[in-house]
Amino acid sequence: MPHWVATLRAQVARLTDGSYVPGATVSLGGPPELAALSADIDRLAEVLAERDRIRAALALEVHHRVKNNLQIVASLLNLQAGRTESPAVQEALVQTRERIEALALVQRAIYEQADDGGQPSLDVANLIHELCAQFRRTHANRSEIDFVCKTASMLIPLDSALPLALFAVEAVTNAYAYAFPERRKGSIRLRFTVSKGGQARLAISDDGIGFVSADSERTTGRLLMGGFARQLHGTFAITSKPGGGTIARLDYRIAQ
Repeated sequence: MPHWVATLRAQVARLTDGSYVPGATVSLGGPPELAALSADIDRLAEVLAERDRIRAALALEVHHRVKNNLQIVASLLNLQAGRTESPAVQEALVQTRERIEALALVQRAIYEQADDGGQPSLDVANLIHELCAQFRRTHANRSEIDFVCKTASMLIPLDSALPLALFAVEAVTNAYAYAFPERRKGSIRLRFTVSKGGQARLAISDDGIGFVSADSERTTGRLLMGGFARQLHGTFAITSKPGGGTIARLDYRIAQ
């Protein structure tokens, strides 16, 4: 094979695998028609590179706007919750706000990952710690409840972060809302662990008043948690008994 053919093929191969650098001078030393083709390939590489830069910039702008809009919605819900006198309406608004804030938190993580040019994954420890800080701010008026958060550090796919965060929102919000009536003292524990085989478990437990498990099978919170578990191709269970506290568990395998 003539060397100028091999050089041209190598140029095309670099363009295909993304390692081609536009503007590089390629000396073929062959027919002028092939030299013109090499120049065309170089111009094509420049066009593709510019298109990728524009696409990345637009994606960052979209992530940024979505994050800001979610934060605005959460602020509006918080404002409305402060104005209502109905405890039931206030509770519904607070729960909705927590879901929106979890969405904003994950969206911010996606935005920061894209901005850094990183891989489509994040450290679950950072996500859980920020989520727990959000819970503490939201329930700052429940100082009689001790909230403890422990988590393993491991990279998880970005697309699994949202259902994981929303499952935690439902379980923790329910514990604050129902486990400790009349401002009784107690504790809530959130723990995320990962086995060597990549089997993950998120467990939210409390030492509150508990309930008869069958009574909660069709509640909105349970239905939502079931949906989030299915998104992760996992399973969940809630165990409780009157006076014995409650444990909500999510088990799923982290994609390697």
